[in-house]
Amino acid sequence: MPNSADCLQRKPAMRSLHLAAFALVVAIQCIVAAQAQESDAPKPAKLFDVEDTLAVTINAPWRDIERKKRNQDPYPATIEYVDELGNSMSLPLTVQRRGIKRQELCDFPPVKLRFEKENVKGTTFRGQKSLKMVTHCKERGVYEQYYIVEMLIYEMYRQLTDYSFRVRPLSVTYYDSERDRAAEPRFAFLIEDDSDVAKRHDLKKLKTPNIHYNRLEPQLSSIFSLFQFMIGNVDWASLRGPDPEECCHNVKLIAPEPLGPDDWVYPVPYDFDSAGLVDAQYAAPPDGLPIWKVTQRLFRGYCWHNDTLDEARDLYLEKEGAIMSVVAAEERLDSGPRRDVDKYLAQFFEIIKDPQKFKADVTSQCRGKSK
Repeated sequence: MPNSADCLQRKPAMRSLHLAAFALVVAIQCIVAAQAQESDAPKPAKLFDVEDTLAVTINAPWRDIERKKRNQDPYPATIEYVDELGNSMSLPLTVQRRGIKRQELCDFPPVKLRFEKENVKGTTFRGQKSLKMVTHCKERGVYEQYYIVEMLIYEMYRQLTDYSFRVRPLSVTYYDSERDRAAEPRFAFLIEDDSDVAKRHDLKKLKTPNIHYNRLEPQLSSIFSLFQFMIGNVDWASLRGPDPEECCHNVKLIAPEPLGPDDWVYPVPYDFDSAGLVDAQYAAPPDGLPIWKVTQRLFRGYCWHNDTLDEARDLYLEKEGAIMSVVAAEERLDSGPRRDVDKYLAQFFEIIKDPQKFKADVTSQCRGKSK
């Protein structure tokens, strides 16, 4: 097969009726050669395959995005960064507001980034179509600390199971394309798309309005519910949600497709800003629960999964050091929030290390009927 340089020089040796066919074959060979050379070129690591902070500049009409709260349409934008190979990159994308509660509470909304497949080939963002970006919400520094802790929660869950979302920290310069003005860089992070979580396990996103708790994989469900207890989060539902057509609330379900009668469904949690570990000023537990502040722990697992709780407990005891190391390694966390996070996690491990406390605060608090 000729290389791409040869194709520029090569001339057919024959002068006949076969000249056109010969030229076509050469052209095809040239295209294949060029594609092969391009595929052999070194590529940067994919977005979520590394954990270091990616510095980016996002050019968009940010003032309009902030102020026009009713407009949920996408805005044209570009994202600029230098990849790990030293290449300066500029990729087109769209940016749009997302979420419900944070849009109401935040001066600066969380956003969704959308890419076209052709525009990200061979780049850090290859394979990405839609990404959630968690932002700083308000100008006060304490709000940025909330989302640093929230990012750490994703990383803590990754220590326990691969049925979890990966995240990538960012340092974002928000460049307003309408006013030709840039703000100071701010912390943000990207969350892996749920279809990619499913793909890692040869599964698909499950589209269903609701599900029975006996379809949830028992071992993962125990890890999941004990994790929500650890971080003090009751703002989730894994069986149904507010949308009558799509399950659930702050939980994604992945499963085999088609879902057979003996197949398990796997819950994957997200959106932790109402957790007691974050302790955001605006967070409050839902009505009807026997707690009055989010820092009070309440186990919300199902009794049907109690048989696997002890095994999950052993996993947490084994991973205590790894979980605490996630916090210790985070340099962006201020001393006050760091101390609060360490203390809150230590209280959890005190509970699960004591069999009596574990029974009283966890096992006996389960929901629903046992097997």
